[in-house]
Amino acid sequence: MRNVYFTALLLLYCNHITAQALPLLPLEKGVPQINTPLNRIAHGKMYSVYKKLAALKNGDSNTVSIIHFGDSHLQPDFIGAVLRDNLQAFFGNAGRGLIFPHQLAKSNMPLDITASSNISWTYNRIAHPEIPVECGIAGFCIKSNRPQAKITIGVKNNSTPDSPFFNQVKIFTDTANTTAWMFEADSSMMPVMLRNNDTEYPGIKMIETNEPVNSFTLTAHSTGNWQSFYGASVQNGKAGVLLHTIGVNGARYEHFNNSPILWQQLPALHADLVIVSLGTNEAQAVALDEKKLLAQVLQFTNRIQAIFPGAAILITTPQDSYKRNRPNLVLKHTSKALAAFCQQHNFALWDLHSITNGYGSSRYWYAKGLLNKDKVHFTAPGYKLQGKLLYNALANGYNNYIKTVSEF
Repeated sequence: MRNVYFTALLLLYCNHITAQALPLLPLEKGVPQINTPLNRIAHGKMYSVYKKLAALKNGDSNTVSIIHFGDSHLQPDFIGAVLRDNLQAFFGNAGRGLIFPHQLAKSNMPLDITASSNISWTYNRIAHPEIPVECGIAGFCIKSNRPQAKITIGVKNNSTPDSPFFNQVKIFTDTANTTAWMFEADSSMMPVMLRNNDTEYPGIKMIETNEPVNSFTLTAHSTGNWQSFYGASVQNGKAGVLLHTIGVNGARYEHFNNSPILWQQLPALHADLVIVSLGTNEAQAVALDEKKLLAQVLQFTNRIQAIFPGAAILITTPQDSYKRNRPNLVLKHTSKALAAFCQQHNFALWDLHSITNGYGSSRYWYAKGLLNKDKVHFTAPGYKLQGKLLYNALANGYNNYIKTVSEF
């Protein structure tokens, strides 16, 4: 009888946890008009993600992993930081996820990542296929043939005191047996030599540190051979949400599709949800080649489904911006094409273009200081507002899911 009573209490407790709604984020006063009823996830099969998040909240699973692909709107991680901080505050913090030393590739990087080196590196990003340097998991690459070339990468505090610390590092490098890297982190462990001939997956190495750290150093050990570094994923071993941001300045769907190393390495991240925020760079053309665009989108989504068959795919449309000093009409057509594609193929859609009131609405964002002077990129407050809108759309979907489940 006592066991029955205990089980009943446990079930009530678990149901209570499951029924907790994900808090919505308030929007600042004075922001441009938002079409709030449209700020939702349409179409698609998002229930698998919501179910995993509810199980995570209940303590019945360990990690829910999200990968967010995008272009220059995503690379600074302003949008990602809003999603990551708020999802982790509710469901648990599993770590920072994928990081890359963008500074060493002469590019802008997220505010919570630091990077330094003792040399200058040869570098590239996927938006420049004409440069003969292949890119990897983060859409970037740095490479050198100088012995003792060092990379030091760190994660700074953002939302909580323990958020920058990790004890698991997954490193993505070249696959050559002639190269090696020395890994150093906390003072309590000896440096670790990473070679491709002593790992099950060449070019991907998983290291656990003896104690939590917030930075690590890699030193190239070769005799004049080129060594490539593509990024690292850092975790803390705790239950929670992981959000990997893969944002690349100038990127289009075709750039991702034509990056074989990225697709070879991608399975190592795992994914329960893949968000794709591309289209702005496609819309810089004189006119939209819809057939070509959707062929690239289909190729991209087919690959995601092949690698992560159980993952949900959420496609977002790009927000209105300018081209040649007027609102970008091609971007409007691009957004409509992406929305129709999602409906046809039953992919989840977050229609940011419509949520922010579509063609011509960028003038109000510019007047409010939310669109940059180039009138294509947004300011940090503008990106953070986009992040809040995406988070609220996901929160509404999750809350509707747990409400529906609790009714049965």
